[in-house]
Amino acid sequence: MGKDIQKKTAYDLVKQTKKENYLFLNENYAYHGQTVLFGDSITEIFNSYELFYTFSKVTGQAVYNRGISGDTSDRLLERLKCNALNITPKNLVILIGTNDIGKDIPSEYTLKNIQDILSVTHESCPNTNIILQAIYPVNSRMSLTARQMVGKRSNKKILAFNEELHNIAVENKVHWLDLTKYLSDKKGRLAKEYCYDGLHLNAQGFKVVAEKIIPLLK
Repeated sequence: MGKDIQKKTAYDLVKQTKKENYLFLNENYAYHGQTVLFGDSITEIFNSYELFYTFSKVTGQAVYNRGISGDTSDRLLERLKCNALNITPKNLVILIGTNDIGKDIPSEYTLKNIQDILSVTHESCPNTNIILQAIYPVNSRMSLTARQMVGKRSNKKILAFNEELHNIAVENKVHWLDLTKYLSDKKGRLAKEYCYDGLHLNAQGFKVVAEKIIPLLK
């Protein structure tokens, strides 16, 4: 199963270059003991500079965005050390799994990868404050584009996965951040005012996320 899944999530030149860019920046420019946002495209497009500006100004702490579009849990695990842990982050904010669901990857495989991410972080950087986020809801009803973007994802699948992910957060004694109720409309879908394609948040949505993350940061 592992080999087949690995083929499905193989990096192309663009994604591999992003990984190598983050490694270069970490080794040559990034400071140790800062905050790292770690995940897929939802993290990559996070308006982190603006939304964490006051936090950075008050604390003197940089917030580094290390998201790569299309990342699945196995790829995040693969680049954990070279894109995040090699700068011993004070805070590590993780959001991963929606692409696993979109690719019909077995949840057991995804959960094991996330468990390994937490275990490796605890072992390599025992003082790092970890915030594990629940996967955000989706909304395929917004438009044809949204239906195509959401694909095989469903809020039923996401809720079921988040229940298991919550257990992992509790077992590993990390912060659990479930923003479902804050990002959803009355029908449990990702609210239209917080996204643009049924999957990715807009600046208003990321404002909600940042406001919930900041109080959990050290």
